[in-house]
Amino acid sequence: SSGINAEYGEKSACVMAVDSEDKIVGVRLAEIIDVDDALLKLTTSVQDALAYVLSPFHSDREVIHWAIIRALQYNLYDIAAEQASKRVLTHGILCVAAGSRHMGLGTELITQSEALAVAQGCDLTVVMGTTLNSQAIFRRSYTALRSVDYLDLKDSNGGYLIPYPGKDTSCVLFMKVLLPQQSNFEKEDIEKDRPETSLSEPGKIGPTDELLTPRDENKSM
Repeated sequence: SSGINAEYGEKSACVMAVDSEDKIVGVRLAEIIDVDDALLKLTTSVQDALAYVLSPFHSDREVIHWAIIRALQYNLYDIAAEQASKRVLTHGILCVAAGSRHMGLGTELITQSEALAVAQGCDLTVVMGTTLNSQAIFRRSYTALRSVDYLDLKDSNGGYLIPYPGKDTSCVLFMKVLLPQQSNFEKEDIEKDRPETSLSEPGKIGPTDELLTPRDENKSM
C-alpha cells in the first residue's frame, strides 16, 4: 500500500514515500549533527579550509557546492551557537517525482523528517533551498537567512559557474526552530528499524491515498 517509510538512525531522519505500486515517489534525506562533537567539528573545519585549496581537483558539482557555501557564509556551528542549539537537523536532500508534485508530498516529507529529528533531540534545522519548489515549501514555516543568485557565482576567470540556471535562479539558506510538540514519535518507535508511517499520524501505520490526490490550487506547492 502507498505510504511513507521513515528510516531511523542514530544520526539521521530520512523519509521515503512510495505509491500503491511500491514505487518511490519522494525522498527526504537528512543528517543530525551534534554540535558538541569536537571531532566532527574539527573534520568539518579542515574540510572547509581545504575546499578552496583543492578546488582545481574537484568536479564541477563540488566546485559549485563550495562556491554556494562561501557565498552564503554558511557555517552551521555559528547558526547553532546563535540559537543555543546542541543538535541540528541538516544536510538534507528533498526529491519528489515529477508525476507526484504539487500534491503536498514535499511538505509532508519535510514534516515527517522534522518529527523524527525532534524525537531524537533536535531543536533546530538548517537547510539550503536550491530550487523554487523547495524554497516555496520552506518559506511557509522557515526563516530565510541569506541568499545568493546563481549568476553571481563565477570562477577565477570571471566565467559563470552556472551559466544557464533556468527557472531556479538562486539558493536560499533557511533555518527553523523545532518544537517538542512537533513530534508524535515515541522512543520505542525510534528504536525500530523501519516503521511505516502515514501522512496524518506520524509513527502510525495507515494508508496515504490523499498523497496522490491533487490539492486545491491555493494549497499547492
